[in-house]
Amino acid sequence: MTVYTPPRIAIIEDDYDLLQSTLEYPHIAGYIAWGVGNGDAFYKQLLINPVDVVMIDIGLPGEDGFSIARHLRSIPHLAIIIVSARDTLEDRLAGLNAGADRYLVKPVNLDELIANINAMVRRKDADVDPPIEATLIQFEDALCWRLSGQHWTLTSPSGAVLPLTAREYRLLQMLIAVQGQTISKFDIADDIIGRRIINRNERLDVLLARLRKKANATLNEPLPIKTAHMHGYAFTAPAIIQ
Repeated sequence: MTVYTPPRIAIIEDDYDLLQSTLEYPHIAGYIAWGVGNGDAFYKQLLINPVDVVMIDIGLPGEDGFSIARHLRSIPHLAIIIVSARDTLEDRLAGLNAGADRYLVKPVNLDELIANINAMVRRKDADVDPPIEATLIQFEDALCWRLSGQHWTLTSPSGAVLPLTAREYRLLQMLIAVQGQTISKFDIADDIIGRRIINRNERLDVLLARLRKKANATLNEPLPIKTAHMHGYAFTAPAIIQ
């Protein structure tokens, strides 16, 4: 006898009120559901609480919904629903090409949403795929930025490779080593530029600006380095040093 297991659902929506109201309905329907406001929080939570269905808004702070969908399609059995106010044909095609199974336009009727979830879960269950827990280690590696000390390169989750200078490598090494924590601008400048250099902070600003520009041109996506005003910098995406 097969025991029914309700689908596990994650919602990525940066509008807090909308997120909370959307979460209520799966809970009432007896589903396990959780929600976050951006991609970084989602990736971290997913490694702790696996799901079967992910609902994604497009206009998110940081990584947008299209990019998240592209990363998630590496998990074969995961159902992906884009829920967005954007209703142009171009956006719909972009969402489906990014890996979404369904594209729903806000405001979404909640009964229709649950019907879509159930239909996709039934279809995914019919496929012979490994359980999500068995794919999370591979998924975690696929999502990570990878800094190579042997080749002095930074590889994005999409596989694009950015060659680095010695100072660029050291900057990224310091930031990635502390896993999302902010490092003081002064500490970074002292280490990379040198304590005796009078304008070391300004030189660090130039170094980082050039690195960001090079990353945009080479990787076709921005580096996940957050600037904490008047304090320092943090590498905000999952990353490993190889």
